[in-house]
Amino acid sequence: MNSAPFVRWLQAKGEGIELWIKIAPGKNILMREENDILHYQRIEDAYDGIAPEYARSNAEMPPEIIERGIRFLAYLALGARILDVGCGAGRDMAWMEERGFSVTGIDLSTGMLAQARTHVKGELLQMEMSALTFPAASFEGIWCNASLLHVPKVQVPTVLRQMRRVLVPEGMLYLGIQEGSGEGWEVTRFGVERFFARYALDEIEALLSQAGFSLLEYERNEAGSRHWLTFMVKAV
Repeated sequence: MNSAPFVRWLQAKGEGIELWIKIAPGKNILMREENDILHYQRIEDAYDGIAPEYARSNAEMPPEIIERGIRFLAYLALGARILDVGCGAGRDMAWMEERGFSVTGIDLSTGMLAQARTHVKGELLQMEMSALTFPAASFEGIWCNASLLHVPKVQVPTVLRQMRRVLVPEGMLYLGIQEGSGEGWEVTRFGVERFFARYALDEIEALLSQAGFSLLEYERNEAGSRHWLTFMVKAV
């Protein structure tokens, strides 16, 4: 088991309206305004607070996620490089590693990354998905399951463009989001307030197309009281 600590991407939490992130020794880039800092800090704090409970309650990969994971991996060559965006406690990342793939996980929450470190082998990075620090064409696949829904809709075009940038040509993206409308902070499971953005099918299809993705598959599913939209798309 790889016992290396995850890499912390934030150099400082920022004061005023600016935040700097550390991307390499001696190199920094300016990236966030105050409202973005506050938004992502709230999400990080929420998941840090529930990380052990979240990891326990989501330890088993549901059969429908396994089935989608099998279809996603079928598009990739064995050993392909995959970025797990919003890897959380590492459940899906570990499952893909067990099947012979090279997986890097990113998440906002250090608490969740600490949970992941106990059972994944690959690199773990604290990183915000609209500011990926990887070089272009770093991955053959991206797995983004129930993570994009925590991003404000105004930032989603940037997030999807970043995903397209770090994928190789014809690289694969799996995306799972909640169907619906609107966005905002809600108290749901675990008794903490979290941010959710929900999408109509045509809304998210347009965003994917504008970011440079071609639709291969999509499904509409129910899980409890929520409806989910899942997509397999290819970078074009």
